[in-house]
Amino acid sequence: MPQLTNKHNLPESLYTALSANWYSQPGHISVTGLIQPPRIRQLMLRYESQIEEDVSDKIWMLLGSAVHDVLERAETARSLQEERLKTEVMGWTVTGAADLWEEPGIVSDYKVTSVWAGINGVKPDWEAQTNIYGYLYRLAGFPVNELRIVAIYRDWSKNRAKQGNGYPQCAAGVLSVPVWSDKEVLDYMKQRIQLHQEAEQLPDEQLPFCTAEEKWQKPTQFAVMKQGRKSAVRVLDTQEEAEGYLANVQKEQNKYCIEERPGRNVRCLEYCPVQPFCVGNETEQ
Repeated sequence: MPQLTNKHNLPESLYTALSANWYSQPGHISVTGLIQPPRIRQLMLRYESQIEEDVSDKIWMLLGSAVHDVLERAETARSLQEERLKTEVMGWTVTGAADLWEEPGIVSDYKVTSVWAGINGVKPDWEAQTNIYGYLYRLAGFPVNELRIVAIYRDWSKNRAKQGNGYPQCAAGVLSVPVWSDKEVLDYMKQRIQLHQEAEQLPDEQLPFCTAEEKWQKPTQFAVMKQGRKSAVRVLDTQEEAEGYLANVQKEQNKYCIEERPGRNVRCLEYCPVQPFCVGNETEQ
């Protein structure tokens, strides 16, 4: 396991709770590991003893664990909580445990996440993860008619909810997940396993780079700013679009300026535990 630091001197009880490895599962690879970029997974395996994580960066994991504990207490004869399932694909054992299966065949995965994530719909990783869980349940003989993400919004605001504009009206929401066919799930799993198996044979410098999506890349944008105002009047994707907007301002043009907001790879710069060991992945761009 990575070395856990406590740079902010949080209570020992919190440090101990967050030191636990909640999601350890036997097998070659877990569903979450399967979805993980091969570069990140390999570097985590190779440098596990050298990786440092601060306990303060794992606070949201504690909230996620609390949600799971509450679900366990809500178990009924018509539901299964965190049932561990597995299958063999291309010589690897893939293991996974969805948060909840309940009659008449609904698989739910609970996510403690931001309102922004919920507004933007089901992430591709969430869609793939939940569909693999559904596939595992079907293999085990359980019907699966519906897949969904139950989002718990950690930053929800009652005041913002009153303003409307598409903001969630409560601190949780259900997001429907498109259901893949068994063939689609199996093809996806084979493709991901092949990527991970190939990465195992490569030295660090030849590991496949993470994609822009996997880096959570935010592109460079151009903000039209007005004198005396802190927030942007408009945020546009190109310099030309921003200049075109200014051209329509006419008389008040001298009160405006264009501010370039450089793009950045959010995961690389703020959230990736193997960033210190990741060479040549353009993490600063």
